Amino acid sequence: MLKLIKERKVLKDNSTFFNLLKISLERDLNEKEQNRFLESSYRNITYLEEEFKNAKDNVIGNLIIYNVLIHNGITLVNDLRNGLNITKDNFIKENINQFSAHYQTVKEYEEAFLEYRESSTDESYDKTIEKFEEAIDYSEGYTERKTLTKKS
Repeated sequence: MLKLIKERKVLKDNSTFFNLLKISLERDLNEKEQNRFLESSYRNITYLEEEFKNAKDNVIGNLIIYNVLIHNGITLVNDLRNGLNITKDNFIKENINQFSAHYQTVKEYEEAFLEYRESSTDESYDKTIEKFEEAIDYSEGYTERKTLTKKS
């Protein structure tokens, strides 16, 4: 039952995130929308973090490759959290777009990781490493200072 409730919360937060992202492409988000965007984003990051920490806690034996992939996932989640903190401090369209692209690449890494966990093939490992490198590239590119863009 708890798992079902959590799945619903995850789906709701994903829906909120993507709906507000869609709105942000059309116009600037008002303060209430910005807060909802940030709250759902932080929760989505927490869900990702829990996924990798649970995987780490459930490792049986010394599976070096598997542990490296988990560590990569935790690193990506931390980078994503840092990107959201930058976005929070400078909530401009460029950072929203950067965060959403960054979030998407981390989700793609998570999917590749889950695929590797199921199959443990060389092909799925290579895909996971490729997705990791893509996501790392998106950790850069945030605007870390206030700009002259109009505030809503």
